This record gives sequence, C-alpha cells and structure tokens, in this order.
Amino acid sequence: MFGGRTTKDVVKIADTIRRSHKETSNYVNEILSFFHINNSNFCPEFLGIDEFGRDVYSYIEGLVPEDIGNTSIEQLCAFMKIVREFHDKSTIFLNSTDKVLCHNDLSPCNTVFINGMPIAIIDWDTVSIGERWQDLVYVIWLWINIGSHNSNEIDIIGQMQKALLSYGVDELTKADFADKLLWRMDKVLAETPTTSQYYARIKGWVEFSKQWVIDNEASIRNSIG
Repeated sequence: MFGGRTTKDVVKIADTIRRSHKETSNYVNEILSFFHINNSNFCPEFLGIDEFGRDVYSYIEGLVPEDIGNTSIEQLCAFMKIVREFHDKSTIFLNSTDKVLCHNDLSPCNTVFINGMPIAIIDWDTVSIGERWQDLVYVIWLWINIGSHNSNEIDIIGQMQKALLSYGVDELTKADFADKLLWRMDKVLAETPTTSQYYARIKGWVEFSKQWVIDNEASIRNSIG
C-alpha cells in the first residue's frame, strides 16, 4: 500500500509504515518514543530507520476517514479523552505545568477508528509546543463540522459543551472561546498557499465557519466562556 492522505512517500510493509526522513523527524520520533516508553497507545511507535534511510513506524490497524463531516458526538467525546491523555503526558515530556505538545492537525482524517470509535492519532509532522486550547478549538471545529451548512440542524453549542466536559477543560481554557475559534480558523487560511488548487474551497469553508462563530458569539460566551 502506497501513499498517505497528504503525504505521498508513505509505504506499508508488513505491519510497519515507512516514510522519508524529514527535517522534523528527529523531534517527532523522540516524542513518539517517549509516549510508548510511558505506555501510551494513542500514537504509532517509532521503530527506527530502515536500510533506505526511511523512518519506520508501527502500523495501527483500523479505519481512517477520507474527509470530515461524518463523526458523531459520541465519537468526539471519546476522542477528547484521548487528546486529554496526550496533552497530560506531553507535560511530562516538556517538564512543564502550563505548556503542552499540540498536534496541530487533530482532524478525523488523522485518527484511526476501530468499531466506529477513535483509538489513535497519526501524522505527527506538525507537533509543536503550545497551549491546550490551540488543539481543542481545532478539534471542536472539525469534528462537529461547524463549517458545513448541514451543521445548522444540530445543537452545535450543546455539542461543544459535551466535548469540552469530556476533556475536562478548566475555566481559563474556556475563556474567550469564540475568539480562540476565530484565531484557529484564520490560522488555517493563512497557512494555505494562495496558489493551492484548494485555496478557494478552503477560503469559503473558513469564512462560513467564521461567520457562524461571529453570529453565535454571545451564545458561545454565555454557554462556554
């Protein structure tokens, strides 16, 4: 099996995944090794370098969605508990009480599901030091899919509350939540090359998502923070 969703130089060999070594690989591999030494099953295990200089990772059996928009609140709440474990263990890696490692792309498309429930996170290329809310607002945005016209049919703010409760957020993390959502949406558009064939589509999605947040800012503030 060749290729990933966005990374094309990925190959599956037996029960391993292999991909070209990148500039960021050493840091990512150190993080994944730390998690596995500390009994974490929410990410692939770094297994070393093969004879072609490729990074080798354990293959996690399961289903990875090709797009967002098909996840339920039950799946989101289960995923939030995985994210909480990842964030908490990352504070040990960083020896920090306030900063965490942020995955920065916690989409359903970077999640492995078994029997319809999330079990692991893949594609750690964009991991960096940050704050919990930076990952959480992105998860909320993509897993509830508030950038979809179909989202008007569900209680989005109620789902936000349930998801954040499953994570166990504190008041500081919830503070100014609408502003944090808007910040993350702007970041996605800013990081998308204007020359990309998908730029117009992404721009429309971001703008629709932002407008929903702006229209519902008072309700978000009253219900979340």
